[in-house]
Amino acid sequence: MEANTHRTQIYLTREQYQYLRQQAEKRKASLAQIVRELINERLPKDKDYEHNPLFLVGKDGFSMNRRKGSIKHDDYIYRGKR
Repeated sequence: MEANTHRTQIYLTREQYQYLRQQAEKRKASLAQIVRELINERLPKDKDYEHNPLFLVGKDGFSMNRRKGSIKHDDYIYRGKR
């Protein structure tokens, strides 16, 4: 476990708890480990942003021309790459 961790307490439904227990038994891991793994699967990764055209807008000095931005926003963001 990482050195910079925080202890927390959560409430689970019966179904959630049973699912976690089953996964923990199946993988021979603790409930806490299963919860951490599930959370880590959902955390955004840097690579999720690398090739997304939305995050490239403005990096090359691109201007949206506000008068047409609300109408042609898909063209501006994706630049015809559909």
